[in-house]
Amino acid sequence: MRTPTDATGFPGATVALLNGGTNFVMADLYTITLSGGGVLRYTGHATALSFNGNTFITGPVFKRGSISHKSGTEVATLDLTIAAAPGDTINSVPILQFIAGRGLDGAQFKLERAFLPNWQSAITGTVIDFAGYITSIKNITRSSVDLTVSSGMIKLNVNMGPNLFQASCLNTLFDSNCTLAAATYTASGTVSGTPTSLTFATNRTEADTYFTQGVITFTSGANNGVSRMVSAYAHTSGQVTVSFPFPVAPSSGDTFTIRAGCDRSLNTCKTKFASDNSIHFRGTPFIPVPETVI
Repeated sequence: MRTPTDATGFPGATVALLNGGTNFVMADLYTITLSGGGVLRYTGHATALSFNGNTFITGPVFKRGSISHKSGTEVATLDLTIAAAPGDTINSVPILQFIAGRGLDGAQFKLERAFLPNWQSAITGTVIDFAGYITSIKNITRSSVDLTVSSGMIKLNVNMGPNLFQASCLNTLFDSNCTLAAATYTASGTVSGTPTSLTFATNRTEADTYFTQGVITFTSGANNGVSRMVSAYAHTSGQVTVSFPFPVAPSSGDTFTIRAGCDRSLNTCKTKFASDNSIHFRGTPFIPVPETVI
């Protein structure tokens, strides 16, 4: 059984409330962390609630289904339906449109049960009922969408070992094995021209392909907090093309951060970044391919 945690980080006040033999009330708190770092907080209560310095607002209606608890390394899941009105928005975009545009790709989700002596009192503490990643979006209609949230065990669902003999590097750019610092190769920019949700001009002037396979995250506008992989970058007009459209087309003047990409080749590792990083390269480009005749 999970131990409730109160606002001070200790279970005492919440346990006293639950064991006190007096009436108390409960409310659900929902926290969604977008892949770009933006955080959305909602409550199932009729009015906004505050806890630990955060405000959980009213808005869309969350209907949660059964939670499948698993033992061992199996992935637990939570089925969730979000019903929203046109006035329920994320970054000024209707929520259902935002979700249909894959604005929740890679988002983390947390469901907490909050305990209060009464609706006029502050929240005593919460219990985390479920936490994980939004892994499935389906049945989008004019008024609702069905989601599946999977526990963190989903990260273990890989069908191969950690190391392979392959030409490209096994590292992920900027991870601990790569050793390069993401901040060093992250730039800020502004959208210009007449953008679309897939391609837009910017004020960046780096060489062609510098940001290709990198990540762009908007820091203002309707796509604030939403990230996409950059599929192409051209020096001319600083044009960025993303791998999948943003929920809505950005506007000229919207700001973003954009991170350099890497094709994980030995040549890129040696020449693209500020210093030769090939000492950390973990590919095997000189092993003959299987089709080589000996």
